[in-house]
Amino acid sequence: MVDSINHKIFGKLNFDQGWIKNIDLKIFGKNQKIQIVIDADEDADFEDAQIKSYEKFFEKIDRRVIDAENATFEFYQTVSPNIRDQYKGVEKINEIVPEISRKEDLYHLVFPKQILFPIIFDETKREAGFICDCSWEIEHGLGIKFENEIVTEVGFQDILL
Repeated sequence: MVDSINHKIFGKLNFDQGWIKNIDLKIFGKNQKIQIVIDADEDADFEDAQIKSYEKFFEKIDRRVIDAENATFEFYQTVSPNIRDQYKGVEKINEIVPEISRKEDLYHLVFPKQILFPIIFDETKREAGFICDCSWEIEHGLGIKFENEIVTEVGFQDILL
């Protein structure tokens, strides 16, 4: 069994429940160590769609970051009033789910962990997404899903898993 490879597009990867490597990326206002995960078995037989997704996603990574931040802010503005209602009476409500008016106010609430390139069964579609922890949804986390480099969904992490 091979536990590391040097792929011509992905670079050096190690196997741990998928092929992974760490990168540094500025997102949500901070330089973060983020794990890249390419979903594949130990045989490292990657789909063409995953390779294309990776190339296109990182081709304009600064744009992807801005899109992810903007979509997360819009999502938070939509869901936070209901979440605040659920936390009524909780002492730390303003730490967990504060009322915010600027995207930058979200930065201390979201903690990106991974960029996932899943196995998909449609070679015409490119998928990728950020998997994050967040203050207001500790159990299910936050997923920011891209299809063909456009944010299509923000929600629980399971939209990507």
